[in-house]
Order: sequence, then C-alpha cells, then structure tokens
Amino acid sequence: MKILLLQLKRIGDLILTTPVIRCLRETFPEARLVLVADSSCAGLLGAISVDERWVYRKGRGLAGLAGRGPNAWLGRSLLGLRADWALDFTGNDRAGYLSALSFSRRRATFQRFKRKPFRKYLYTDFVDSSVSGRHTADHYVDLLQPLGILREDVSLDLQLRAEDFATARALLESAGVGNNYVVVHAGTARPEKYWLPERWAKVVDFLHEEFGFTSLLTGSSDPVERQHISNVRSKLRCQCTDLSGRTGLPALAALIKGARLLCGVDTAAVHLADAVQTPSLALFGPTNPYHWRPRHSRSTILRARTEPPFTPQQKGGPMDEIPVAAVLAALRELLG
Repeated sequence: MKILLLQLKRIGDLILTTPVIRCLRETFPEARLVLVADSSCAGLLGAISVDERWVYRKGRGLAGLAGRGPNAWLGRSLLGLRADWALDFTGNDRAGYLSALSFSRRRATFQRFKRKPFRKYLYTDFVDSSVSGRHTADHYVDLLQPLGILREDVSLDLQLRAEDFATARALLESAGVGNNYVVVHAGTARPEKYWLPERWAKVVDFLHEEFGFTSLLTGSSDPVERQHISNVRSKLRCQCTDLSGRTGLPALAALIKGARLLCGVDTAAVHLADAVQTPSLALFGPTNPYHWRPRHSRSTILRARTEPPFTPQQKGGPMDEIPVAAVLAALRELLG
C-alpha cells in the first residue's frame, strides 16, 4: 500500500499531523508513506517517520516539488504517483491540485472543503470532522476514518536522530552550559502572541534565583523576533544563553528534550516539547488552547481571560493580561 499525505500548512500543523503517521505505521506497517510539506517545514522532515519526503515551494506548481532525504526519488515529479490513498489535510487549491495530479485511487479531505470549486471532482471521500470542536491533532486523525482507523488522543511522534543530539550537545558545550537548563522560547511569527520583554526577564531571573537554572533563549533569525529577545536580555539581572537563530528545528527539539522545562508562547516550540515529552508552560492569548494545547501530562497552559477547562468557543484576551505572578506560581508547581 502507498499513501500520500499532503500537509502544506505551518510547522505546528505538521507536528500535529504526526499522530496520523503513528496510526498508519501501527495499522499498516508495510505501507509506503509519502509526505508533501511546505518549504517552511523542510528542516523538520528528517524527524518524521515517512518513506518519501517532498518539499513544496509556493508559486511554482510541480516545478516547486523537490525530494528530501535518502529515500526520496530526486528529480521525479508527483505526477502519476498512483498511491492507494491521497490524504489532504490542507484543503487549499495547491493541495487539491497535487492530490488530483497524483492520480491516487482514493483521495480524501474534510467535508467542509467540499463546497469549494471543483472539490467534488477532485476527491472520492469527504470526512465530516469539526475543526472548531476538536483538538487539531484529533481533527487530523479523523481523516483516517475511510481507512477504518478511529482513534482519539494519539501522541505526537518525532524521531530525532543522533546528529540532532550531537548538534544540541555542541551548542551547549560552546556556551558552557551543563545539563541544568531550561528553554525559554519567547518569540513567535505572530505579533499578537508576544508577551512583554520585562515580564520574560522576570521569569528568567526567577528560574535562575529560585532553582539555579540557566535559561536558553531560543527563537528564529527573524529580525523582529531577535529584537524581542534582545529586549528581554537587556532587562535581566542574571546571565543567560542566547541561541536564537542558531538552531534548526531538529536541534531545537533535541535541546528541549534535554531541558528541565520549556517555557514559551503558543508556537512550534511548545508542540516540540509535547512531542519529546518535556514539561512545558505555554502562554496563550487570542489563540484558543482547546485546539492547540500541548497534551503531555506535565504541561500547564495559562491564557488571558480564561481558565481550564478550555472550551471551543472561549474568547481569550491580549497577552499582556497574563500577569507575571501567575506564571511564577505555575513554574513553582511544575518544578516542585
């Protein structure tokens, strides 16, 4: 059996699609899994347990497809793949185009996309799953229903390689950091998710003074994010290690795996912590944690204007409504 998986959304969505891969591996261990992901996720593909990895670059059609990894058939287009199943988690025109051109025998997507132009001709199966009423990972697993797979609360699945841990160790050694560290991921691609730099500084100082931890500040190389992290550092009393812009996604996951804790805003780093089973404290503002929360047993979520249990229709508030005192109390409980 050959199964094509089309996930052309962001990094967090790709990580939350890994329970689908876990289910397929457990149910169809001999199946050949072919994954197509957006180019923004390329760095993470080596940690995902599929047989072929393809990167899609927007605006280039089939010319935008490139193979990834030792098992990819480089230079071959997706045209005529003729998989047994094509599973489209994205629902946009690009994914529909790739699904149709694969000439897969069965092609499935979500029922809500059926109203889009030509969708009833592009797909053979439509799965009714509420995107607003389900955790995103459960929503993606629902697309396996036509294959006879009905599962709930399947854990995330990233397969980090020895080289990822070696890169993480080299970064720690070059910074003179031992094993007693936490990861603080204060940055994000969305400005409405930023928490105030002076509050992050109080958290980092607290982690050092109360528990003796060294904080690793991680983030992307985006100039706005780097400036935010620089603002955090400028307000610190203690020393920390700034690794922002220096880690690819697998190395970041390996750093988080070795950390005592991940503390950050709602972004891909929180999903990485969930995948590698590291305790985490995640700050949510306008985004609803009902759909995006980490589900590891030692994960704590703080959200502006709302408290657990979270429900699908709850409205949040701006990030600056999350007080420092609540974050410090949650850290004490997590680390106690």
